[in-house]
Amino acid sequence: MKKAGIGLVAVLLLLMGSLSAAAATPVLLDQKMLALDKGQLSILEDPNHELTWEEALDAQRAGRFKQLSYGVGEGYSTSVFWVYVQLERSPASPELWGFFSSPVYLDRVEYHVIQQGELLQVLSAGDLVADPEHDLHHRLPFVGTRLPEGPVELLVRLETSSTSVLLIQAVPGDRIDAAIEGRVMSEGILIGILLMVLLINLLNGVWLRRSLFIYFVTYEASMLVTILFSNGFMRDLVPGMTEAEQNLLMQFSVLFTGLLAFVFFQRMLNFQYIGSRWVNGLFLIGIGLALTGMIFAYQNQYAVAMSVVNTYVSSFPLVVSVPLLLSWRQMDSEQRFRAGGFFIFGIFVAVNCLYTIGYMPVTVGTTYIAPLMILSFQLSLHFILMFSVRKSEALIRAAKRAAEESRKEAGLERSLRLSHELFMDMFSHEVRTPLAVIDTSAQSLQKLESKRTDGEQHGKRYQRIRDAVTRINLLLQMSILRSSGEFESSGTKPQQYDVIPVLVDVLNEFPSAARERIKIHGSDQPLVFNGLMPAEFLGVLMRNLIDNALKYSPGDTDVSVYISISGHNLELIVRDKGPGMDQYVCEHMFDRHFRANENAAVPGLGLGLFVVKEAVERFNGWIDVETGKSGTEIRVRLQGFGK
Repeated sequence: MKKAGIGLVAVLLLLMGSLSAAAATPVLLDQKMLALDKGQLSILEDPNHELTWEEALDAQRAGRFKQLSYGVGEGYSTSVFWVYVQLERSPASPELWGFFSSPVYLDRVEYHVIQQGELLQVLSAGDLVADPEHDLHHRLPFVGTRLPEGPVELLVRLETSSTSVLLIQAVPGDRIDAAIEGRVMSEGILIGILLMVLLINLLNGVWLRRSLFIYFVTYEASMLVTILFSNGFMRDLVPGMTEAEQNLLMQFSVLFTGLLAFVFFQRMLNFQYIGSRWVNGLFLIGIGLALTGMIFAYQNQYAVAMSVVNTYVSSFPLVVSVPLLLSWRQMDSEQRFRAGGFFIFGIFVAVNCLYTIGYMPVTVGTTYIAPLMILSFQLSLHFILMFSVRKSEALIRAAKRAAEESRKEAGLERSLRLSHELFMDMFSHEVRTPLAVIDTSAQSLQKLESKRTDGEQHGKRYQRIRDAVTRINLLLQMSILRSSGEFESSGTKPQQYDVIPVLVDVLNEFPSAARERIKIHGSDQPLVFNGLMPAEFLGVLMRNLIDNALKYSPGDTDVSVYISISGHNLELIVRDKGPGMDQYVCEHMFDRHFRANENAAVPGLGLGLFVVKEAVERFNGWIDVETGKSGTEIRVRLQGFGK
């Protein structure tokens, strides 16, 4: 048993020795580009920023450095971190080597090249340093130097106000240009795509007049500016901007972009769902944190602010997704599109937070998380917004069609109601004339009876009474026909008849004194009209025009009636010798219940010309009025058709 215990200890010691040996094994530099993300690095935290490179190297010799499985991923921290790796350049490998630091927005990265305990040189990269002697690109954190053959120790000092994430890539001299070109091209592609998406959404916002696109475009623009700051483009675009100014503005831009993201998503989820008020409160907290973070950044405490903001942002999508999922069944299709967009946002944010906080391994692959997240996120939101708006537009179009159908139905109903009102007005107006004839004839009969006149006069009076009764009966028949729908369809089928008998019947309805004033001008031959207006309505039209002319002209003047057919159209002119009408009367003469002189001792209800106008328009006719001091002329034309 004792021997077994000793054996186990020996095995453990052997394993520890193997691990130590593996950790101390130099990284061989040959002809290939090499990423230090497979356990080659060890790290030491320097919270007080007090260690020199000699002290850091002594700490490494004393075993105080912690072995890393991947690249550096310490999240947002105010500490300085020392990173150690042992390299060995083979005789066949290039002498010139470049060291590329990711991400590109690190403040300060210093590479101490050491051989046999002696510092050979220091290479500086980052936003807040300049090393013209070793810079391989004016904007990228890419430095290069000639390494001696054999073992070399590389001691890297990382100091940054942003996330303490670092991936070191060693690039042989003959591949440096290709590496720089690839990096610049990938950045250009990312910026170009984002700019294109921004412009498309700006045009969509203007074209569709949807404020949500404006919020999204503002957020996208801020994101694009942040990328330009982080990549160093702003110093190229704004000459004279210092490294410190660019770094501070980048920090403000990051926080401001976060603020706009909260505003945009609050607007995108601005509909009723379970816990919507509570979620709006969470959005307000996020906006407040972003504003507070700007104050911290101004006081050189950006890492502290981002540590809090990043923690809140990483949990925020998960918390908000709960009420959205609980309300999923109650959402319409557009709201589901928007909620789905927020879910996608949450996935990308969670992945990015895991990377920046340091919970995700830092490798060559994970360094592409941020740009791919930005690109995929923006494109996903773009298409989600478009689908959402298209769906909304489709719903709006359907609602407009339904509203249009409702308006048409309402218009048809209103038209039918007006038509009914027109008929009843006409009926009430027209029935007065035969009733008056009946009353006048009855009075005349009484007088004749008292004078015992001959039977011929009685016969004429009786005939007038019968004609009046016939006319009332006709009006009643028209009312019955209209109630059954035949009246409405009568204006769609042409009817052929002689208009002269219609005019004669109309004239016979007037008293003898009135008939003597009416002068007919026209052909003695039959005038056959083939038109939409039935003969009964034409009689109503003639009677009202002649009656109106008789009423509003002196009793000793004539009323002229001209009737003719020109082509296929029927033209009726009624001309009086009255005093004419002023402009106000001309504008309102066809209004219902309007009378030219309310105080005049002229019987009527103000419906005659209203009935004329409505009947003419009902049967596709035209009506013109000319008036002056010498009298008034009303001209009616009715459309006719070939026989």
